[in-house]
Amino acid sequence: MHDLGVESSWGDDLTGPLADAERPADVRQAAALCMAAEFGPDGFRWIKSRRCLERRDGAGRVERLTLEPSYYNRTGSFMEFAVAQLHVDERAVGSWRIANHTSTVIRPDGALDVVCFTSCHDLGRVDFRNTVGLTRPEKRVAHLATLCGQIRQIVLPWFESTRDPQRLVEAVPEALLGPFAYAPDLVEFLVVRGEHEQARLLIERVLEVEPKQREAFEEGRRLAGLGISGRPRWHTPQVLGWTSAVLDLC
Repeated sequence: MHDLGVESSWGDDLTGPLADAERPADVRQAAALCMAAEFGPDGFRWIKSRRCLERRDGAGRVERLTLEPSYYNRTGSFMEFAVAQLHVDERAVGSWRIANHTSTVIRPDGALDVVCFTSCHDLGRVDFRNTVGLTRPEKRVAHLATLCGQIRQIVLPWFESTRDPQRLVEAVPEALLGPFAYAPDLVEFLVVRGEHEQARLLIERVLEVEPKQREAFEEGRRLAGLGISGRPRWHTPQVLGWTSAVLDLC
């Protein structure tokens, strides 16, 4: 792990169970409660049923960090979990998609609110090791504190950038700009926020970063001319071009 000089301020009521737990599920639960204490002041709480740290605001925004155990976890021999997924939803985006269903792609009802969905690997930071080894009880607190420090330095700023339309275009990592990724969702988010120029800039950045998408982009714009029959499905390569035409962005 990278030494970020992080020190834990968790009390014995949290560090004790973390050091004493034996089964992988119990270790993960104890670690998650420590993380909930760490990020509680930032608005996150542990949702055991979803295995995630979740932050909600009164406006219908949800941010989640999902914690996944390693397939190789075994009591007494190996214990590790990863901050695997970063998820942002906004109710306002879902409401817009429902009200403007012919101007958005065909998607599952459960994905109506999605702003973006990514992993820590997609953030493009080689210094971010998103896994934490908790095999040795005497090392668990230090290792977990280091992971929390990296989350605070790298993950929380990413969440904040997705709140700010003026920062979003520059902050979006290249991994989210691919033909099957979340650029169209982010374009719609910007439109919902009234930031049409920022939406255009994001489209321009996609085509600069991924010039091979140009053919699919033009095909998507052609589909937009077919009316409702040309409406594509979510996460298909033509979506960005179709969205740009339907929303009159370029």
